[in-house]
Amino acid sequence: SYDFFGKQVRLPVFAAPVGAMQLHYGDKYDDLTYNDILVSSCAQAGIAAFTGDGTNPAVIEAAAGALKKNGGCGVPTVKPWNIDLIREKMALVSAANPIAIAMDIDAAGLPFLKNLTPPAGSKTVDELKEIVKLADGKPFILKGIMTVNGAKKALEAGASGIVVSNHGGRVLDQCPATAEVLPEIAAALKGTGVKVLVDGGIRTGVDVFKALALGADGVLICRPFVTAVYGGGAEGVKCYIDKLAGELADTMQMCGAHTLAEITPDMVRV
Repeated sequence: SYDFFGKQVRLPVFAAPVGAMQLHYGDKYDDLTYNDILVSSCAQAGIAAFTGDGTNPAVIEAAAGALKKNGGCGVPTVKPWNIDLIREKMALVSAANPIAIAMDIDAAGLPFLKNLTPPAGSKTVDELKEIVKLADGKPFILKGIMTVNGAKKALEAGASGIVVSNHGGRVLDQCPATAEVLPEIAAALKGTGVKVLVDGGIRTGVDVFKALALGADGVLICRPFVTAVYGGGAEGVKCYIDKLAGELADTMQMCGAHTLAEITPDMVRV
């Protein structure tokens, strides 16, 4: 089990944020239905889901609604819009009383967001400090950190957690894999109290073990949860989480780790 900002969860595993389901994955589910299934089934299975944001206001509204229905068991993720829109969206998701609030700062590199009105874009440390205040006392997680310098900026801005993420590797060609940069980032934040999460190609409980051994406190997984929801609804999500739990437990036993804290870097080879 894992203590996630005071919320005890079954695994250090979270469903990653995704939005605009019909645009990206097919017309079987809209964002409201997808989030309803994902947030509730993750909560029932003992973990929490991150929810996404999009150009359509209904995306974040649906996410906030799903979180509120499930006692705030999740983390809404707001894109790096201009400050007026961020203020509006932060107020909306704060009302759902989530575990934490996140921002996918890696989305600042998405060209289609830059061309919108209002535009989205990168944020200075001072701008992030202002956004952290808008979280209304909730832990603030900055997703999209890929360098030690970026991690230090997140710390300076007051973030309670980061997600080492390259946005699925689709924002910048030939950027490093998250597993390559995770150890140095985790080392830079050791002892600061900032939680280090990571995403990118994590599919099995063995992958979760590797990430923890490389310095992560927890992981985010995206596509397999989409497949689980589209293929099996709430039952699909439960089956996938059970699978991850079994694989992680087996790997820990085989490597001699009785608790998550006993998973150490010498248990993997790079």
